[in-house]
Amino acid sequence: MNDRMRSIVVITSVAAACSSERAHEPPMAETAQQGASAGAAPPASPAMYPSNGAGASGSSGQRAPRPVMGAAGSMSNQPAGPSYPTTAGASAAGAAAIGGSNASSMAGMPASGSGATATGGTSAPTDSTGMFASEPIIPEVTGECPMFQAGGSATIMGSRVTFIAAKQSTETKGYLVFYWHGTGSSPAEGTRLFGGLAEINESGGLVVGFAQEAAGGGDCSGTGEHSVADFNAADQIVACAVKNFGVDPKRIYATGCSAGGLQSGCMGINRSAYIAAVAPNSGGITVGYGPFQDDMRVPNVLTMHGAPGRDVVIVDFSQTSEAYNNYMLARGAFAINCNHGGGHCSTPAALQQSAWQFMKDHPFGTHPSPYEAGLPSGFHESCEVVTMTSRQPSGGI
Repeated sequence: MNDRMRSIVVITSVAAACSSERAHEPPMAETAQQGASAGAAPPASPAMYPSNGAGASGSSGQRAPRPVMGAAGSMSNQPAGPSYPTTAGASAAGAAAIGGSNASSMAGMPASGSGATATGGTSAPTDSTGMFASEPIIPEVTGECPMFQAGGSATIMGSRVTFIAAKQSTETKGYLVFYWHGTGSSPAEGTRLFGGLAEINESGGLVVGFAQEAAGGGDCSGTGEHSVADFNAADQIVACAVKNFGVDPKRIYATGCSAGGLQSGCMGINRSAYIAAVAPNSGGITVGYGPFQDDMRVPNVLTMHGAPGRDVVIVDFSQTSEAYNNYMLARGAFAINCNHGGGHCSTPAALQQSAWQFMKDHPFGTHPSPYEAGLPSGFHESCEVVTMTSRQPSGGI
């Protein structure tokens, strides 16, 4: 079986299994409660699953030196064996290709150094490492902006979106979080599985879910639940929220569960120009994730999943999380992995809070991470700083 056929099989199988996963699981709220109270030791890792001990930080909280960007986007400090696709930075043609037929929505979001709304390219202000741009590239508004109202919805560029939370920030810049739900679920899932909802409702910002995908654009989650074309709507939401709703352009994040965990991982790749950090929950990366948008702009990562061999719907989400961490580490991201030991999407509430803390502590361009020397006191016990292993994504770009 060649790589293309293998990718097709993976996508078809994951989509078929995920379409019925909710029928075989307790409701999300019950599952989360069970995960929080589960005290049994997780099953032993299958032989095919290499432990994060190969290069992991252990209890010290330390991590290996960050890979250094070389010429034409190549990486040094990259382990021998697996190869990771790299780009020399987003190009105007590449930016349009990322979203399939999204050339119109990306018109206001050119490649680095091509007239973006934030300074970009090699002349962009960089962080203390000198490797990454310190400012995001925010798309320009295209057409009419939606009305941001909590509980409201809108159709934007073919995607039906729901505003899970919406409170305009007048004194402080607000947050913007894209929550991507699992197969057969709805944006309301974010009220149970996203830990920052209460704070955003109080202090200001937006939490946006996608109720119905846009047609076309391709599938980067491997499930068929969401579309790459949904990122066109995300671009418009970002543009309007920053311009009209008091959202801080450096505090834009993505998270989600299952199919949504895969989609949020994909968003970190496809929209690295403005996503500050991603926190996939039983997600990560499978196939079809597309080229990395901008090597000068790399989100930091926190992955959450259950025990190897237990958090499984066709794919083992401990493995897809590990593969995603490797993919992002190869580009210079900082990564944390949290194995809560439970089942699929059964993220304990305390871990959801730690994921939200991670996002807040990593606004756009946070390199190096404030967690380099170790995790903060009180951070969830299942989490550890990770370094690269040999695991690769299931399919190519």
